[in-house]
Amino acid sequence: MKPETKTTSFDLAFYDRMAAVLNAWKHLGEIPLDKIPPHGMMEEITRLLYLESRLIDQRRLREWLDLFAADGAYWIPADVDYRDPRRTIAWEFNDRRRLEERVERLETGQAYSQIPPTRTVHLLSNIEGMLADDGLLHVLCNFHIPAQRGQDHQARSGWCGYIFRKENKHWKIVLKRVNLFDADQPQSNLSFTL
Repeated sequence: MKPETKTTSFDLAFYDRMAAVLNAWKHLGEIPLDKIPPHGMMEEITRLLYLESRLIDQRRLREWLDLFAADGAYWIPADVDYRDPRRTIAWEFNDRRRLEERVERLETGQAYSQIPPTRTVHLLSNIEGMLADDGLLHVLCNFHIPAQRGQDHQARSGWCGYIFRKENKHWKIVLKRVNLFDADQPQSNLSFTL
């Protein structure tokens, strides 16, 4: 996943890379010592994860979008078994262009899915990082998100898998994979609450 000047297209090579990453995450045990990121790097990434959570909770979606690389992707699979992304469906699978369109629609105030807006509090734990090839950093963390929309209260739990790349001295999200604990069950409104 090298920097590109255009947004991601989900071609076969992209899915092949995602299948390989997913397989590595599925079989991950203890992170090898030579793959553990330096302490300062993990501090940077942890602060970035907390910033991302705060931006979503405060509905500052334009700023949240700026955390993604131009070729970044946002993925919520509809399975809990680490299945091959080339053969499974997803609740969401968006490239940067599609994310921009969704943020623009939500900013109009006319998006039915967010009238009234969803209120969230993101709680993160178990943040782990692993150095990867080509200067990429893989990060896994658990989440719990209490959410309210009107009179509807719910809580979402699961884990996120991220791929980060440093661009112009700033970490950017190349992939955010939200793995819901109950992804194989019917879901209600997922509009950027994750």
